[in-house]
Amino acid sequence: MIEKAQSAMEYYTIVAVALLILLPLSIYVYQLLQQYGDETKISLAKDAVNELGETADWVFSQGPPARYTFRSFYIPEGIESTSLDNNMILFRVRTSAGINDIFYHTIPTLDGSIPAESGYYPIAVIAHGNNVTIKVI
Repeated sequence: MIEKAQSAMEYYTIVAVALLILLPLSIYVYQLLQQYGDETKISLAKDAVNELGETADWVFSQGPPARYTFRSFYIPEGIESTSLDNNMILFRVRTSAGINDIFYHTIPTLDGSIPAESGYYPIAVIAHGNNVTIKVI
């Protein structure tokens, strides 16, 4: 009877040591995956904002009636809000650390709107006199 109890205690000890090793390791891997996801969201948002901003500058430099149409412009996941204010395109990205502002300053004044919901959208960038309109078509 004592031998059975002793072997049971040995098994419990082995399981406890295994859990002590696996628990911190699993927490570390979870944090790495979350950090990777946050970096991906920010990177995709930067790419989108830069692409829109550079296109707005290019269309403005061509003058009216210049126009560029994105057949499927990707708005990444994690976007809290988007805005076009004067000469700035702003995406607010939610990460585990909080909200990050991703922006691009353009040459022309901007008007229009960009959706904040993730997905692919047909977006037109149109030059008008002193400003550029960015809108979903």
